[in-house]
Amino acid sequence: MKVIHKALALATIFAQFPLADARNKGTRKLGKGASSGGGGGDGGGGGDPPCEVDQTSTECGVKKNRATCSGDCSANGLVCSGDICVTSSPATDAPSDAPGPAPCGADTECAGDVATTYGPLGCNPSGLQLELLAEHTYDDNGSIDVHVTLWGPSDPANAAALVIAAAHGGDLKPIYIDDRTANDPTYCPSGCRTSKDSYTKEISVDLANQVISNYCKVPYLIVNELHRSKLDANREQPEATFNDPIAIDAWTKFHEYINDAQLLVQNRFGTVINEQGVEGIKGILFDTHGYAGTDWHPDGGSFIQWGYRLGKDTLDQQAHCPVDSDLTDSSTRGTFTHARNLVGESLECLVRGPKSLGQRFNDQLPVATATDVLCGAGLPSLDYQDPNVVSTDPEYCADGDGICHYYSGGFDVELHERMGWVEPLSGIHMNAVQAELPRCIRFADGTSSNRDVVHADVANKLSIALCSFMYDLFGPNANTC
Repeated sequence: MKVIHKALALATIFAQFPLADARNKGTRKLGKGASSGGGGGDGGGGGDPPCEVDQTSTECGVKKNRATCSGDCSANGLVCSGDICVTSSPATDAPSDAPGPAPCGADTECAGDVATTYGPLGCNPSGLQLELLAEHTYDDNGSIDVHVTLWGPSDPANAAALVIAAAHGGDLKPIYIDDRTANDPTYCPSGCRTSKDSYTKEISVDLANQVISNYCKVPYLIVNELHRSKLDANREQPEATFNDPIAIDAWTKFHEYINDAQLLVQNRFGTVINEQGVEGIKGILFDTHGYAGTDWHPDGGSFIQWGYRLGKDTLDQQAHCPVDSDLTDSSTRGTFTHARNLVGESLECLVRGPKSLGQRFNDQLPVATATDVLCGAGLPSLDYQDPNVVSTDPEYCADGDGICHYYSGGFDVELHERMGWVEPLSGIHMNAVQAELPRCIRFADGTSSNRDVVHADVANKLSIALCSFMYDLFGPNANTC
């Protein structure tokens, strides 16, 4: 039994970046695989009733969950007051003790920001597809198992400046790798997660293919094919592998492949030095995950939780508003250290302003066929700026203790926000973000036909959000998508 590493198309592509491995061209194509585990998602239902007084409406700006009405308030002779329909002007009917506007927030801090919607371009993607550039396999007595794969364009001239990582969507459970157990006293004294993030691999593939369809450019995609009970690629090595040597090899390759893809993006698109002299790659790392969110609602949470390694306390508008108010120019906070000091940018507006990824997705809601109008709403975003507030609001959080969990970003985005991943916090920067996808997106209504529709729609919306974000961040001449 032995580990095999095949670096396929990278020999030619990495001519400018000599690597230790000899890499030869491969031909295997990436398709959508079946996803095991998990049950049905949110159930279906009929249309919402017409708007009535005290009902929430999408016309009113804030996209609430449940108890919503179809159509617009104005179409029913009503007007908006906050997020609900009322019979008269909210200015005359507002009680005298009504709270005033927050002293600080993205509404005021980012008032001058205008988000560009870039694409789809209507181009012809004929001949462009994800090609297998490298794979890490294991020979189990003649049976070859693929543990980690790297996909991308066969010609780097056709690349998009996007690296997609799927750490938790794999299905493979080989007996030659020891199981990770949830309560191991050595590696998980506080508990380990061992269940997969169902359908995150499939959505990552759909996203990559949608970038090709919409922009005629091919992103890079790194997939961990091992089940999370065998390898958690989004954790530090001891917890990730339980020090199983085969799992360690796969963990190492997963992170090497992310770094390889980042180098390819750097070679194709170059770097930019921000106002504080910090050099960063013109591109973004997008790390795909999923969460159950049963603390938010018995059927699962609705928000896409965008993670920038900024916790709820840091995003608390009562303590940090704008979120970078207490940062020195050279401070490192979160995974947008480079982007926040580009000309005209700030951390506040990047993570919850009109041009933030969360808001760009919000602006494309609703998700196709979703019966929950909140499904896919971004946290944080301009609509939902403060995770600390939203996660304790009983309108959204059904947890018994009144506090729901917000995923602020994990190991992958922290490690790969800098290029020197072997020596963390070294090397130039690449802006990175984690997206925790809710069950209403990943499982849809529980049927495969509806799931395919939802996944395709979400992939399309994500491709537009990500490519538009880079268009505004790096400028139209960067040609990132």
